[in-house]
Amino acid sequence: MDQLAKVFSLQEQLVDFKGPYKNELATIKLLHEPTKKQHFQQLTKQLLAHLEKEEQNQRHDHQSCQEEARLLREEGNRIYKAMSNQNRLLEACRLYTKAIFKAESAYDELCLAFANRGMALQEFGYYQEAYDDCCHALEFGYNQKLQHKIVIRLAYCAAKLKNIEDLERHLECLREKDLNDGYIKQLLELEEILTDLQESKDTANKQTQKEEHLDKQEIIIDSNCDNRYMIAKNNIAAHEVIFQEMASAFVPIEDNIICHQCATSFMCAPIPCPHCHHRVIYCSRACRQSHLYIHQYECAAYRLNLLQMLGVSHLAMRLVLTYLPEILTHFTQDSNTLETWTKLLELNQKGHSKVDPLRPQYATSLGMISHLNKVSPNELMYYALSANLLQVYLEKHTKFFEQFPLNKRQDSKIIVSALILRHAGQLLVNGHVGYALSFSLDLPLLEPSIWQSTWRLKLGCLHKLSQIKLTTAMNLPYLSLCNHACDPSIRTKFDGRQIIVYASKNIKAGDEIFNCYTQDYNNSLRQERTEHLQDVYKFQCRCTKCMKSDYDEAYLNYHQYKCESCGKWFAPTNLNWWLESDLEVAIDCTHCKVQQVFPWYQQFFQLLENIHDKSSRQLLYKSFYQLNNCLLDHNSLKLNMAGELIEACFKAREDGYSLDTEDYLNLEKVIRQQLLAVSVQKGSHSLNYLGKMTYLWDLMALKKCKLDKEELETMLKLLENLAREIRDIFINYYNDFIEQQQQCK
Repeated sequence: MDQLAKVFSLQEQLVDFKGPYKNELATIKLLHEPTKKQHFQQLTKQLLAHLEKEEQNQRHDHQSCQEEARLLREEGNRIYKAMSNQNRLLEACRLYTKAIFKAESAYDELCLAFANRGMALQEFGYYQEAYDDCCHALEFGYNQKLQHKIVIRLAYCAAKLKNIEDLERHLECLREKDLNDGYIKQLLELEEILTDLQESKDTANKQTQKEEHLDKQEIIIDSNCDNRYMIAKNNIAAHEVIFQEMASAFVPIEDNIICHQCATSFMCAPIPCPHCHHRVIYCSRACRQSHLYIHQYECAAYRLNLLQMLGVSHLAMRLVLTYLPEILTHFTQDSNTLETWTKLLELNQKGHSKVDPLRPQYATSLGMISHLNKVSPNELMYYALSANLLQVYLEKHTKFFEQFPLNKRQDSKIIVSALILRHAGQLLVNGHVGYALSFSLDLPLLEPSIWQSTWRLKLGCLHKLSQIKLTTAMNLPYLSLCNHACDPSIRTKFDGRQIIVYASKNIKAGDEIFNCYTQDYNNSLRQERTEHLQDVYKFQCRCTKCMKSDYDEAYLNYHQYKCESCGKWFAPTNLNWWLESDLEVAIDCTHCKVQQVFPWYQQFFQLLENIHDKSSRQLLYKSFYQLNNCLLDHNSLKLNMAGELIEACFKAREDGYSLDTEDYLNLEKVIRQQLLAVSVQKGSHSLNYLGKMTYLWDLMALKKCKLDKEELETMLKLLENLAREIRDIFINYYNDFIEQQQQCK
């Protein structure tokens, strides 16, 4: 990162960005002026050479990768053979997975790690993942004399998956091999399974599986360089689906382990690229194959750790890579750089007022609003230099530009840089961040302490799935057409790379449909929102909530304290003082100016430290209920303290300490208060609410509380706000532990 800053600083001295901003093409051309170009690009090449050398110095040698992977794999083998319960399978899988990551391109060890993980996954019941691992074992050079062992597993998994075509292919391969009696017996059994599947094929074909259909609302849209909006054509009721959109391009946020093709974060068998230090991961062989076209141009950049330095410019480059086939059609033999650029921008001009989710995303993406004309010269310089760096990377480390006509290579470099710059500017104000409920565990699907079988949690473990994690940065040009309001009329569900947009309240025909680009009015101060909107989006919000005289009333209601001296309710200057590392900060009443002591705060956390003691827990519950005397309902601090109390009690139970009936009655009461506060602050359809709801479901599963039929049905309906894979875990948990006892109520 220091070297990047140093090179960019030197390059800034060679370019003059004075004068009014014109467009991305004109900006990039300034970097290619003949008198400065050679020195300028030499600095870029030197930076890439430095990153290459740095990567070589840090790279593990082949032998050490092989040896470390072997040790992990053998430890996995020991656990797999030593234990007799299901836990051994997932624990062995964790070690085999570590071996796969450690092996990198040591294929002789990589293929064995894949083969062994496939064996354990097959026995646990993850048949598709086991099938993929066996395919990878063969791909990376599994011993040819022993390949029949892998093919048998492939056939078995194909049978379990009822994939007749693959099963036939694998059985044909096995028939050609010289098998011993044991394998011949397995072959005959698989032949019988194939016959049964073929006989039932006709019946299965007659049953059509209906895809989930979501009715969408008719909306009116305008999108052009100066304005955009989305208006309801008809009345839309709260919680109805307004539209869906699939992100054509996204990148993971930070070091999240998510699939680079489908964006799932739930993987029991992650498949890393062996060539870029496992910085790119897939959930399946199919996703790996689908992403191959993009990754061939990014692999070296990940290996050099280049992309992490450039932030939004990486997503901008991925947009260019995604839509390259369409871009190529505009490079004709007789067009110059400006004419080609103009043709590309005209994609958005054609019928912009009729844009809809079915319109090619790239046309809509090209027309998204950008504020490069409003950023500081230093910011513009940074994004221009980033675009240039990525263009030179593509030229020097990939075969990207070989796709362009030979006589247009120089033009293509300038235009690709300009497109990356354009998309970076657009994504700064139009990019969206995906989020999901998640476990706080590394490789959670391979954690033996929480799973009883595939996608089925053990009793009392649903609350492990309560964390909210930011997962992806996405390009969603259709959603980007919605303007901002601090009281939005929509909420968005992220499901992998797909989003579903719901109405968050009733919307009348003719009303504009608003998104919120910040925390909404219920969860932030106007000043905080104003500063963020001005800094990032370059406008001042004038929505109805911001223009009210008491614009912060809703948010301040969650930060009301009763003064220990005058007895009046007040909101302290530092609203979230309890989040500060220094808790000695003075809190004064805004009415009488007397400094507050808050003895109840220290007492609560002192009791929390002795959560394993029954008498301390009784005092702790009493201390929590007494907060009503000094904190107004739904106070954010009280909400936080409820979370601390609930989490501590569940942890005590996991540590083997016994909770009695009184404990569980108090826990249910505290959880319900927490859920009520979350529903008021965030909404009952939010992931925040669903995450906290897991604790109540665990109490139900443990037979420590019951819900009436109406309340339970309401909660079950809320599951539609979850991504499919997470919703399946909730439904399985309900079916396994809750449904029967609720029926017996």
